[in-house]
Amino acid sequence: MLDKNKILELAKDYFKAFETKDLNKLAELFDDHIILYDPVIKEIKSKEKVLKANQLIFDNSTEIKFLFKRLLVDQFSNTCVAELKIHFDGKLIEVVDIVEFTESGKISKITAYLDTGSH
Repeated sequence: MLDKNKILELAKDYFKAFETKDLNKLAELFDDHIILYDPVIKEIKSKEKVLKANQLIFDNSTEIKFLFKRLLVDQFSNTCVAELKIHFDGKLIEVVDIVEFTESGKISKITAYLDTGSH
């Protein structure tokens, strides 16, 4: 079981790397067998495929900015739940991300729930 503060630190590292489009940092943070699920791109399995999906997002955006409403940590399941707003090229998207970690601190799964309504 990871320490609660370590989970929070790793989650913040993930969001910062995504916001700054740092694929190298994301590669460091991801487990080789990571699973990404969101309602738009569905399910992607493996570090290589998730990094390719992230690269596509980065290539098709000029600005990604996160505004956190809440970060909740469950250290018993090595999980961080982030309720946030994303400014994505002038659009505001409300999201809940569930980020799960391995015992070694790598991200094993990211599940995103999007509010796709107009804002």
